[in-house]
Amino acid sequence: MMKWKARTETTNIGILELGNLTFNEDYMEVSIDICDMSDCLKAEIKKAVEIAKVQYTKEHEALNAEYGYSLHTVWSDKPVNMDFTYLRVVLEAGKPIDYSICFGFTDTVDSQMECWDNSITVDLSEHTNELKKAIIKVLLDKFF
Repeated sequence: MMKWKARTETTNIGILELGNLTFNEDYMEVSIDICDMSDCLKAEIKKAVEIAKVQYTKEHEALNAEYGYSLHTVWSDKPVNMDFTYLRVVLEAGKPIDYSICFGFTDTVDSQMECWDNSITVDLSEHTNELKKAIIKVLLDKFF
């Protein structure tokens, strides 16, 4: 995947940094860096982080028990470091548009404790036209 210098676009759904695109014949995936989000959405991501931390601990404790590893499994009491958050838009022929917010984080104290494969599904169907326009604008600006 190619990373371009991105610029921001402002719509009534917030501020988006338009960047990465992946192409296939009947499939296109667009990753849009999130510059800011609503308090409600921040709360949902915070809940998802807590769930991911619990899952991480269970998985790593099982690895420790099964293989005798000594992987760290206790998260600090401090808030995690959010390494990235982006909107993933998947366009596939014959299917509805799939929107999800992907995010990754590390422990504030122990940076070896990282959890980067997380996402929550979001319903942006009421903003489909705005997102279509933004994606088409990026395609035209980048390639034509």
